[in-house]
Amino acid sequence: MKEYYLSKKKKIRGWKRHKRKIEKWRQNVIDLEIDYIRENQKDYAKLWIHPFYSLVRTNPPNWYNRLLLSKMIDVYLNWYEKMAKENKDFYLKIWLYEPEFINSQIVVSYKDCINFYNDTFDKNTIKKVFPLHKYESLKDKLAMFDWEAHIDAEKYWEEEIKEDIETGYRTKEEVNEILNKSYKTEKIKLSYGSDTIYKVNVGDVWVGTLKR
Repeated sequence: MKEYYLSKKKKIRGWKRHKRKIEKWRQNVIDLEIDYIRENQKDYAKLWIHPFYSLVRTNPPNWYNRLLLSKMIDVYLNWYEKMAKENKDFYLKIWLYEPEFINSQIVVSYKDCINFYNDTFDKNTIKKVFPLHKYESLKDKLAMFDWEAHIDAEKYWEEEIKEDIETGYRTKEEVNEILNKSYKTEKIKLSYGSDTIYKVNVGDVWVGTLKR
């Protein structure tokens, strides 16, 4: 009897419709609400585009990512103009994730929150070359930015790992693999005591800043 297997990778259809979602996303986020920024002193724009950004995230193909990145840069430049009129120092970056592109976003902060995002990522100590080959058609736009390589870290809390073993969610072998892969261990003080975080490198985050 012939057997059939379903692919774990769900086929995405209707690409014309999904392309229209990019422009809709741009329209939804391009006008930075300056009154909101003045009150909250920070904001962000994630790539909330279904079905890619969902509970289980799926990376679009490279051609779609290029369209998204082009619009992200348009949004960034519009935000930059508005923030520049505030006549105050501000943090405005594109966080470009590789290979998990769909996690990319634009973030902004200023006033008391200007340093809010500074320690989000660890800098990559290994010299990296920006993956321009993926975005060759955007090279002129990308050249407007300085791109600095950081680490996309998956974080594991020691107490949660212990609980995972007790409940059978992870085996000791799986936990040992996580610990062996971790590039950094941090002791964190908490209100109820302390815990340890293990950081595992799962990719790159290219932090883009407009050249001045």
